[in-house]
Amino acid sequence: MKIDGETKLIGFLGSTYRTSKMYAIYNAAMEALGLNYIYVPFIVGDLGKAVDGIRHLGIAAAGVTIPYKISIIPHLDELDDESRHVGAVAVVMNREGRLIGGTTDGRGALKALQEKTEVRGKGITLVGAGGAARAMAFSLKEAGAALTILNRAEEIEMAESLGASVGCPWGDLSMLEASIARSEIVINTTPMGMVNTPLEGRSLVPRDLLRPGMTVMDIVTTPRETRLLQDAMSAGCRVVHGDEMLLWQAVYKFKMYTGVEPPIDVMRRAMGNKA
Repeated sequence: MKIDGETKLIGFLGSTYRTSKMYAIYNAAMEALGLNYIYVPFIVGDLGKAVDGIRHLGIAAAGVTIPYKISIIPHLDELDDESRHVGAVAVVMNREGRLIGGTTDGRGALKALQEKTEVRGKGITLVGAGGAARAMAFSLKEAGAALTILNRAEEIEMAESLGASVGCPWGDLSMLEASIARSEIVINTTPMGMVNTPLEGRSLVPRDLLRPGMTVMDIVTTPRETRLLQDAMSAGCRVVHGDEMLLWQAVYKFKMYTGVEPPIDVMRRAMGNKA
């Protein structure tokens, strides 16, 4: 990869900068197409100053993940229609110093899920109510799913706000058993199970609530097979790995970043699995 004075820089803002697979995915795709871009991690201490850095250094764009999907919004100049509707951001585009937020989380998750199962008419228990959950909830609802949103009791106001916005039932994790009993799909949108954190090896969903024929999705990508997905496979469920959502998010973001159709096969290979 050649780097010169014309190279366009795309950054990544999020707590997962050490383990993210996005560097390999994007840089492989850009190199395959001969595009003069590079995708790199940013370590964020002060979010406002980090966003000012994007603006004033002429950085072309940035991917955004936890914990900044919602908190970054006040620092931006504009939101596109989708991110304004959702209330969360997954990508920031720098248009001559004007920073515009967008999101691909909902579309990426829906595409990954639909590759494994029909969504319309299905009962879905969505665990978590953060930025990714918001984007996914709107896309799933629009696709015709019967959605229930559950969150930890100490953050129940986030579930209430999202449930009211989407128009679906919401509650805390005490409702998990009843909700899963009437669901065909379970989705974890929290960091539970993430490697190299106190949450590693843990799941919010007890294995005995899972049954054969269900579809279980986890948006955590490291490890690829979280405790939740291991439990789901042992219970005879179909699983959707976080990598599969990540791939389709990357596909949608790539065109936003470059204006060029992405080489999906290259991106899939760079991910290092069969997502």
